[in-house]
Amino acid sequence: MNDTASALRLPAHTAPTSQLRLALLRCTLSLLQRATRLLAPLDELLARFPGLQVHVDAAATSGLDGLTLEAAVARLDERLWGAGSATQQPLARLRDALALDAEGLDTFLLCVLADEDLSLGPLIEALRGHDGRPTRACLPATDDDRVPVALDRLLAAGFVTEQSVGRWRVLAVPPAVWQAAQGNAPGWAPPQALPRWSELILPPGLQSAAQHTQVQHAPEHVCWALRGPAGSGRRALAGALARSAGLGRLEAIEGEEPLQLAARATLLGAMPLLTLSPAAGEQLRLPPLPGLRAPLAVKLPLQGGLAAEGRVLRWLELPMPDLDERRRHWRMARRSDQVDEALVSLRLPRGHIHRIAAQTRGDDAATVAAEVDAQGRFLLDGLAQRVPPLRVQESLEVGDELQQEFDLLLARCRHREALHGLLPAAFGHAGATGVRALFKGLSGTGKTLAARQLAAALRRPLYRVDLAATVSKYIGETERNLERVFEAAETLDIVLLLDEGDALMAGRTGVSNANDRYANLETNYLLQRLERYDGVLVVTTNAADRIDPAFARRMDVTLEFAPPDAQTRHRLWCAHLPAGHAVEDTALDELALRCTLTGGQIRNAALQATLLALERRSGAGVGVDELATALRREYRRAGQACPSLSFGAWS
Repeated sequence: MNDTASALRLPAHTAPTSQLRLALLRCTLSLLQRATRLLAPLDELLARFPGLQVHVDAAATSGLDGLTLEAAVARLDERLWGAGSATQQPLARLRDALALDAEGLDTFLLCVLADEDLSLGPLIEALRGHDGRPTRACLPATDDDRVPVALDRLLAAGFVTEQSVGRWRVLAVPPAVWQAAQGNAPGWAPPQALPRWSELILPPGLQSAAQHTQVQHAPEHVCWALRGPAGSGRRALAGALARSAGLGRLEAIEGEEPLQLAARATLLGAMPLLTLSPAAGEQLRLPPLPGLRAPLAVKLPLQGGLAAEGRVLRWLELPMPDLDERRRHWRMARRSDQVDEALVSLRLPRGHIHRIAAQTRGDDAATVAAEVDAQGRFLLDGLAQRVPPLRVQESLEVGDELQQEFDLLLARCRHREALHGLLPAAFGHAGATGVRALFKGLSGTGKTLAARQLAAALRRPLYRVDLAATVSKYIGETERNLERVFEAAETLDIVLLLDEGDALMAGRTGVSNANDRYANLETNYLLQRLERYDGVLVVTTNAADRIDPAFARRMDVTLEFAPPDAQTRHRLWCAHLPAGHAVEDTALDELALRCTLTGGQIRNAALQATLLALERRSGAGVGVDELATALRREYRRAGQACPSLSFGAWS
């Protein structure tokens, strides 16, 4: 080999370790050695493929000058795998995980040579490759089939893929895997960057249960199933599990298959962290991961199941933190022992507390509530709409008995955590912190306004479920959409409104065809989900007789909104007529007494009368004539006869 100084050309964005540089050089020289046996002597090869000269020169600058190709390869083997060689480098981890020898590692590196240096593509193609990429026919032949066995292991473990290109089957290393082989990857955190157990605030008993499993089972045999809502701390928990095992943590990139994630984790010495979203009643299966010699962690929602072939499955559940735990999280996030109790009362998961604390300043509960509202709009986009907050001048006008029931519901929502803590075990799940309320009554009697009043009193945003976007004709999609809505509402502690709930809660029917069967399945799912719903849910209906009795039994509170009495109607007229109107009190008294309208009808009539006043009098106040005309229209819309009154133009 000559003394010309040159270097192995690699793309500028890569920063491979010295071990990887030497391994790439060894693979290149081994390829040249095989080409001299199969194609032509080295001088002829250099003349035929001028780009090869740079690699010969690279060998010379690496202290291999004057050696034959065979001797140079042997010398590189000593440097790579002799005494004192790095054992915590990606290639060393790959070698140990799949029990590969030097030829096996060459098989892996051969699949990226042409991508790293285009000058090697023609030589690989001349050795029965295709379009610069290796094929099985391009691999060296051995008497003991070591190379084909190594390739099969690499394929089975996801380090190499075999793709069809026309009539050829070419071999390649996935780009993400090759990036990990260079010591870097998106979603990777080294052990020192992960939290210790002492830095986490977790439910009682969870840490000891995890550590007990780590003592009982070898790390490579464990699959951690981390169940909880979004933001519950599953990612931080996975970090503590990885660090305690002496590993980093590697999160899956979007759309990544478990096999490729495991391959990247092996190269980086990390515990892979998958995120799966099974539907209710669905069990997902993880395939065997033959190259992974580390534990595996999977983030799962509150529903669905998991099976991990060949691994011990250990479930760690992260429920919503209680009042005391939330207080400790806010203190940690704010770095202060003094925290506004209004913040603590927000039933937010651990991750959301720290994220919101980092995004907001001070202890202003209104600012935090606005941030929660913004996150709700993001999580529920397309499936639920934000209901406008209650305005100052709006108020719920109902009878005294219904007002008392509403106040009791409000107290139930405010003290739901304290109530849950006081109830004995005999209550079972019935003592959970969720509150489900059914508002039933005729249209326009104030059900939606009452839901807005409830959300305003609780200082929580209100979101209405969009049934048109939620209900799907595809099997399982309705349940999946509803689960997304319910989980987001629980996670952000928002009030959820299921308007016209009878559309989803209709009674189950006899099964005469497949449609009936799947409709009943949707009903059964909703029944089970309401049973374990942990937030505040309001269901409204004007057809309560169509609701399955099983749903009614699961409601904690039922409020019946009857049409308003005369006294309530009078208050409604006074509240809806604009200031400065010209309707006398005697007319309002007669109107409230004789016109048995609902609150919604009164609102519509007042709106129409105001519009007529603007049109006829250029902004003058509403008079009895406009009110009379508006009343006629409202009764006509309802298909009823308008009663005659002693004022206005009724003839």
